Formats: sequence, structure tokens, C-alpha cells
Amino acid sequence: MLTREQVISVYREVLGRTPSEADIDHQLATAPTLDALLRLALDSDEFGAQQEARRQRDAPALVNVFHPDLAAWSLPPGTRSADDVAIVGREGWLFLCGGTNANLGQYVGEVEMAPSWLDEWQSVFAQRAEELRQLGVATAALVIPDKLAVYEEHYPEPLAKRGPRPVERLLAAGLPIHYPLAELRAAAADGDDVYLRTDTHLTFRGNALLFASVSAALGVEAPSALAAIPLNAYPIAGDLGAKFDPQLVGIVREPGSLLQAEIVEDNRAEIEAVAGHIGTRRVFRNDAAPDRRVAVVFGDSFGFGAPYYQGLSWFLAQVFREVHFIWVPFGWDAEYVRAVGAEAVLVQGAERFVARVPHASVDARRLAEETLSRKQPIAVERVFD
Repeated sequence: MLTREQVISVYREVLGRTPSEADIDHQLATAPTLDALLRLALDSDEFGAQQEARRQRDAPALVNVFHPDLAAWSLPPGTRSADDVAIVGREGWLFLCGGTNANLGQYVGEVEMAPSWLDEWQSVFAQRAEELRQLGVATAALVIPDKLAVYEEHYPEPLAKRGPRPVERLLAAGLPIHYPLAELRAAAADGDDVYLRTDTHLTFRGNALLFASVSAALGVEAPSALAAIPLNAYPIAGDLGAKFDPQLVGIVREPGSLLQAEIVEDNRAEIEAVAGHIGTRRVFRNDAAPDRRVAVVFGDSFGFGAPYYQGLSWFLAQVFREVHFIWVPFGWDAEYVRAVGAEAVLVQGAERFVARVPHASVDARRLAEETLSRKQPIAVERVFD
């Protein structure tokens, strides 16, 4: 039979407190044995709450923003996100390690292209070159170097190269592509962060280098004042940091405005509302721009410009009177270029998209109409073979 002394002992040893007289009377009346009382105490909400508090108290501290002095309390290099898409590198750099575009496999050259892949890319460039010649516009094709290509030394695992990357194969074949990897690496070696630590996208400095790499081909120069504009600094998780729990954050520095440009047409909110990207169309106007021409950017998130992110269309909007951004990676629509009277065209895409061959041409307006009428995003198969 349960005794008073046993009730007091269980409360003190298991729950860490002395029971009240009411507690003792209740347990003596309801708990038939010492084993039964022990089970009740161990299964109680009170004991569970104490154990959780102890776990939280004893758990090692986690610092979710990188600083050299706090590195011992950061997630160790090699830690992967729960969805196995992002990985923690050295010195707080985060990288893609999974996802639908086989980013890592492409980088080490283990992703095999179809036998016709290179011929198809060459055919696309040849067809577009003829249309561009007829239009008489200044043009540039830009592949955005992958973050891993710039900061490979910070990747936490060995990267055994098995062959050339897809973009290296295009460059070796002589396709007229701008690929400013050397410029980004040089800036990084000089101490500039050209990519955001917790995101796949570039810093303001990195985007400025992308723009500089194609400015001559487009017949423009970046205004010298851009180098001196004040930048706001604040923490963000980024598209990679957000995949961890708690989120890992980095510091972004950007002007937070469009400067003298303004957005005059935009369907971004409608496309985003159905979880889409392809078909986004944003038009910038800058009446103070030094170049009175109209420019079109066919691209992806690296070309997207906003007050909070200075992608390529943001930089073009500082120098061209009007800039049309169309979210179609490596896209091309001669009819759209003709309809808006464009005299300069930038075609860009992320390096991880190079493994796919873009359609020679798309109907940019139709992509947006389909997205909005069907209320679902356009699949990448609509713009890539």
C-alpha cells in the first residue's frame, strides 16, 4: 500500500517539489501502489514541461548569423537543410546542393547532356542572330555565374570534377555569351562580397559587375554616381537561409529605391499570387536617363529589378529611358521587341538553367495571359525544350 512518505519522496525526486497536503491526500486516495504513482508523475504534463525546459537550457547556443568570433556557435559546415536543398559552407556561406536543376551535378560535370544539346543551342543562337540582324538592335547574352563557381573554396565537401560544366561547353563552342566569372572572382578575392551569404543572388556590388560586363555591348555606361549612393544595411534570411530552422540570416546592403526610375506597368503581384514567375512583366521609365532608347530584358530572378533588389533591369533603368523586364530565362520574343520599339536587348539566365535548351522564341504576352487565366504558374517546359 502507498504511504505518505512515498508520495512525498516521488514528488521531490521526480517533480522537484514538496507536495501539498491536498496532493498527498489525493494520491493516497487514487494511486494504489508506488509504481502507479511513479508512472503518473512521469507521464504528467508538469514533468514533461520540466524536461522540455531542461532540454532547451542544456542545448548548445546557436548563432544564426555568421561572425568570425561566434563561429563556434554557428551550424557546422556540411549541415544540410531539412529538404536537402541547401548546405552550410565555410565562414557562413550557404549553397544550393539539391533541387530540380541538378546544380551540384552540373558543376562537377557529371550531368550528361543529350547528344543534340550543343547543336540545339547553336541553332537557337543562329535563329535569334538573324532576327536581331533584321531588327538592328544592340544585344548581349549573359549567363549568370553560379555562386558555387565564385566561392568554391567555401563549399564544405570535396568537389571532384568529372568533366566540363554545361556553360563551359557553350563557351568552348564559341557561342557569343558573356560569362563574367573572372570579374566576380577577382572582386571576391579583393574582399568584396559579390553574392549574399544566405541567398543564391548577388549583392549590389555583384550586380553592378554583371551590368558592367554587358554595358559595352548594349552601348551604355553605368553612371559614376552609382558607386557613391548610400546603402541601407539590414538582416535577411534569403532563399537559402530560410530553409533552416531557425532561419540563418545575412546582411544585405542596398539603396532601397529605384532612384530616378519608376515602375509604370507591372503584373508581378498577379503572377506571384498564383505562385508564378514566368510571364512576369515589369516596365520601368526614367525621364532623366542619359540614353533615350528602349531596352528589353528577357531573364529570370537575376534580371528582376525592384526597390529592394537591384537586379539587371534595375541597373538598365538607370541609363535607358524605358526598360521592359520579361521573366523568361534565356527567352526571346522578336514581336515583343518590335512592338515596344526596343533598340537594345539583354537575354540572360542563371548558369543552372544552361543544361536546358531554350525555345528559339516565345510569346511573352501569351505566357502572362495563360498564367492569369488558368490561375496557375507556367511550367519551365513552356520555355525550354
